[in-house]
Amino acid sequence: MIKIPYGISHFPTMIEENYFYQDRTMYIRKLEEEATPFVFFLRPRRFGKSLFISTLHHYYGLEFKDRFDTLFGSLYIGKNPTPIANSYLILSFEFSRIMTNTAENTFEGFLSNVKEGVGAFLKEYEHFFEPNQRTYILSQQKPNEVIKQLFDAINQNKVPYTVFVLIDEYDHFANELISFNYDYFKEAVTENGFVRKFYETIKTATGVGIVKKLFVTGVSPVTLDSMTSGFNISSNISLDVKFHQLLGFEEAEVEGLLYRIGVEKPDLSVVLADLRVWYDGYLFNGDAKKHIYNPDMVLYFAQFYQYNKKYPTNLLDPNIATDYGKIRHIFRIQNREKDNIEVLRSLSETGNISAQLTDMFSFEKVFSQDDLVSLLFYMGFLTIEKADFAGTVFRFPNFAIERLYSEYFVSFLQSQAQLPIDNSKMNASIRSMARTGNPQPFFDQVSEILKNLSNRDAFHFNEISLKAILVSCLHQQQFYYVHSEYETSKGYVDVFLEAIRGYNPDYQIAIELKYIKKNES
Repeated sequence: MIKIPYGISHFPTMIEENYFYQDRTMYIRKLEEEATPFVFFLRPRRFGKSLFISTLHHYYGLEFKDRFDTLFGSLYIGKNPTPIANSYLILSFEFSRIMTNTAENTFEGFLSNVKEGVGAFLKEYEHFFEPNQRTYILSQQKPNEVIKQLFDAINQNKVPYTVFVLIDEYDHFANELISFNYDYFKEAVTENGFVRKFYETIKTATGVGIVKKLFVTGVSPVTLDSMTSGFNISSNISLDVKFHQLLGFEEAEVEGLLYRIGVEKPDLSVVLADLRVWYDGYLFNGDAKKHIYNPDMVLYFAQFYQYNKKYPTNLLDPNIATDYGKIRHIFRIQNREKDNIEVLRSLSETGNISAQLTDMFSFEKVFSQDDLVSLLFYMGFLTIEKADFAGTVFRFPNFAIERLYSEYFVSFLQSQAQLPIDNSKMNASIRSMARTGNPQPFFDQVSEILKNLSNRDAFHFNEISLKAILVSCLHQQQFYYVHSEYETSKGYVDVFLEAIRGYNPDYQIAIELKYIKKNES
């Protein structure tokens, strides 16, 4: 059996404890070949960003020089090292653990995380600093002052090494703040806000040669506009086709992993086909040749299957499922949830939507539909279907994410209908239909929503709208794939419920819809 590193993001643990590790160290050399040493790289949550940050830390950190062969000897970069390996002092920050319920908590959380990173730096390289310097640096009460005093001390002490700054989850707190406290978000990241001041101080340190390299990860570019006004010498390589496969798994790699966890050769193509539906589909550049699998989802499956020799009861990783709430937060930005209903309708009815991709967000204007769709793309809730001069068509990347949308859509419908949300009844009605073939209990549940839906006019209600509601409700279960406009040899089925392998419902179900207006009833 192999050790599956589900949830592990500490590079030495992966290597020294012999966990499965998909080598991505060839990209270290590619990053060094970039024109700028200051790089931003964005990917959705649970895509391996923190592990890559840890890999960079141990590759470039001066303190790990004696462990280079142990950590990297079997990897691409260990066999093809670059001249600047293990030659930097590493200053590392991580901004995911910040409470954003109040302005004060947000500021204090950011300050605390800055002090934590600087404190770890001072402890690791304590022989370069006097004790009173450490005390003075950590006594500062503004994030920019903490790192300014650190850089001043490095300069004053003539420390003979330069600094590589690593920042993980740079935007995590901002992505939460933007949805429910938009005004404070703008105050924090724009003009004289504490976030911009922090990055301005790092920029100043690059100008005098103290900071030589910087690598920043996050999910979205919502703060890049404001941040890069304070740090405008960086390069955002997130959509660069050269780095498309830096994180995530390619299909051949998933197939190799499935074989190693004990999937028999005759079953390999079948299991891979299922994982393709659930976890594949991410495309971050229209010219990229290969789709990318979400690595967290694949490892979740692999860990369960290796021990149990069967599929997990729920193929949607519960940790991914918690992101359902974040979809609603995005639609509520600037209190525009109802204004954004058209995006929700289009996605629910057709599964795709066209928009111009926003690569830099401005918060001096209304958050547009293009901005909304782009933010959903960066956060992994949409992916590129095709792109050309006319714009970009986005779609659901996979069935797992499509289910998250459907949960939100049903929740929204039920709130509009002023009905209590009771997914257990919906689930029970679909289970009954799967066992008996009788759709009436399910239709009764949908009817309750339709009878009470107060904003049918806003939905421009027609057969397509009815299907969007029906399909979203059907997604509440976990034993059918829900297909809209399913192609058969004799035409298209409006809705087709295909059994998911391992659940074996008694019926697979085709539903044909007709919408009858009241005056035609």
